[in-house]
Amino acid sequence: MATFLIHKPDEETRVIKLEKALLTLGRLEDNDIVLEDIFVSRRHAEVVRSGDDYIIRDCKSRYGTFVNGERITEKKLNYGDEIQLGNTLITFVDERKLDRVPERRIVIRKFGDVPNIDEYLENMKEMIQRGEKKERLIRLIDDIKSIFREYKEKLIEAERAREIASTLCEAGKVINFIFDLNVLLNLLLDLGMRMIQAKRGFIMLYDTGTGELRLKVSRNMGAEFNIQKSPGISKTIANETFKSAHTIAIEDTTRDDRFKNVGSTTLYHIGSVICVPLITKGKNPIGVIYFDNPSGEKKFYRYDIELIESFASQSAVAIENAQLYEKIKREERITERLQRFFSPDVVKKIINEEKAIKPGGEHCIATILFCDIRGYTSLVERIDTVIALEILNEFLSSMTEEVFLYEGTLDKYIGDCVMAIFGAPVNHPDDPLRAIKCALGMKTKVEDLKKKWQERLKIPDVIGFEIGIGINTGEVIAGNIGSEKRLEYTVVSNAVNIASRLEDIAQPGQILITKDTYELVKEYVKVRTLPPVKLKNISQPVEVYEVLGLI
Repeated sequence: MATFLIHKPDEETRVIKLEKALLTLGRLEDNDIVLEDIFVSRRHAEVVRSGDDYIIRDCKSRYGTFVNGERITEKKLNYGDEIQLGNTLITFVDERKLDRVPERRIVIRKFGDVPNIDEYLENMKEMIQRGEKKERLIRLIDDIKSIFREYKEKLIEAERAREIASTLCEAGKVINFIFDLNVLLNLLLDLGMRMIQAKRGFIMLYDTGTGELRLKVSRNMGAEFNIQKSPGISKTIANETFKSAHTIAIEDTTRDDRFKNVGSTTLYHIGSVICVPLITKGKNPIGVIYFDNPSGEKKFYRYDIELIESFASQSAVAIENAQLYEKIKREERITERLQRFFSPDVVKKIINEEKAIKPGGEHCIATILFCDIRGYTSLVERIDTVIALEILNEFLSSMTEEVFLYEGTLDKYIGDCVMAIFGAPVNHPDDPLRAIKCALGMKTKVEDLKKKWQERLKIPDVIGFEIGIGINTGEVIAGNIGSEKRLEYTVVSNAVNIASRLEDIAQPGQILITKDTYELVKEYVKVRTLPPVKLKNISQPVEVYEVLGLI
């Protein structure tokens, strides 16, 4: 039978057979399996039996359900899986193989170096038998008291150190699994408040953009954070802590001269305060974690300060890791979006040089290329629609590869037409020549595609499959254009319209360029001069050249 082995520090392993079809796990007494763990939710998870399978589901718990270190919503369990709910570790095993499951043990260290009480008692007994004076006995008793006070303090310190280490170890088991920054910050604040029994608290992180601390999460701060006229004592302490990179701990704010003029001390009845800087391993302050209690309630003492300082160091590392994880994920998303329009090399330049694509656009000189299939509509009428779509996708993919080969920008697909830009957002001294090389490459690629289609698809109709290309160079406005919900990088100007119109009049297999482009490439390109043409919606005739090849 399927069985849970539940392991907890300082407790014997519990063995629970999964006899019911549905079992619930959580802190509440009405759960089938009750887990006394502050990091476990009241109704944390459930296990459902489906035939021979057992499925564990997270019940929207605050700190998550993990199977073999991975946070899950729902997962089929396999024998040997390790489930973690808070600080409780559960092993899913087959009852018949229990004897093969290694026992988990937690070794607790014991304190030594205890004073020899027998020796002191023997001395006292001899002194009484000899009839020593009372004063000498009193001094001996005082010596014993002094020694025991010293050892008691050492034991208390050692116990505190053990508790801090144990608490941080248990906290680390939870926070090291979390890379969602918002979830992590909420968890850290809750853990800190529980550790020192604080009523209120917040975490602020440094914003490199504004150069100020920004509130990220808070608990029970109320209206103080809405006050505009004065920052209040909590924000004042937070700013002071961050600037100095040292802990500020106040046992009683009403008796601290540093903050007697800050009005919120009285207004919010703040009594005891701890504010600790969050400092990374590289000694960089990234924020603060703050706790306070009202006047008349628990005060914070040295032990609380030591605990929170250690916890803050651990928290800073976790926050830095989460921020790094979010940065990597953000860059991956940006890279994925950019790769739809730019070659991998251009993407690297945009990211590495932090070349921003400005909203609203910027003026620049660019060369625009339009490439369109001639007779595609009539071809579609003669062949199967699925094959026609396959041909179109292969064509667009092949043309895009050619654009990226010369580090151009794929602007858009317009049906069976490709629009590309050379010179934005990344420019090169030879962008016009790159555009022409790309156009010549496109013609070669089309011939290769036609041979493949004839062999693979057995379609003679593709013999007449041709493209026409128009190229123009001029000033454009380049940038993100569209609505708030959908933005696309593109260029707009009359230069774009001329390139589009040239492509319209290009005959099958023709590459047409304007004089503006020709003047920039004439040393490298063979052309045939054509008569000036009147283009649609263009007021003046345009001088046109047909590209024949490279010199």
